[in-house]
Amino acid sequence: MAGVQTLDLEIQVNMTADRFFNSFKNKEGSFTDKTEPVSIHHDDTNSNSSIQIWNLIVDGKMEQIKEKTEVDEENMSVSFLAMEGDVLEQYKSYKITLDVVPRDDGLCIAKWKWEYEKLNDDVSPPTKYIAFVADYTRDLETRLLSES
Repeated sequence: MAGVQTLDLEIQVNMTADRFFNSFKNKEGSFTDKTEPVSIHHDDTNSNSSIQIWNLIVDGKMEQIKEKTEVDEENMSVSFLAMEGDVLEQYKSYKITLDVVPRDDGLCIAKWKWEYEKLNDDVSPPTKYIAFVADYTRDLETRLLSES
């Protein structure tokens, strides 16, 4: 097997970096019609990490994931490390990192990075999750813009 592999996705988001990043930083409101938060548990009140359980509709099927989320406010970055759930039926390890990058025109770029290790060589890259995150980013952007 090839060990840890990576994939990247960049999407322009039509709002300020602060606004988009804050929807993840605040751990509330970053849902769409394809996601449903089941529970959010903070490790401790002084920490920028939490354990979250989500139901997701991926490729037309309901999946669940339990993930450790860590927020880096200074770098406008959020990481999501899978601890349990459907995704770990195919991958030995699975982590997504979101970097929110401000642009000079007041918009931002959402840079998503996947780091994953397949359980075996027959497992495909996580393209269905990349498609899900692309749709999720657009849906979240639409919802946040409609609330302004």
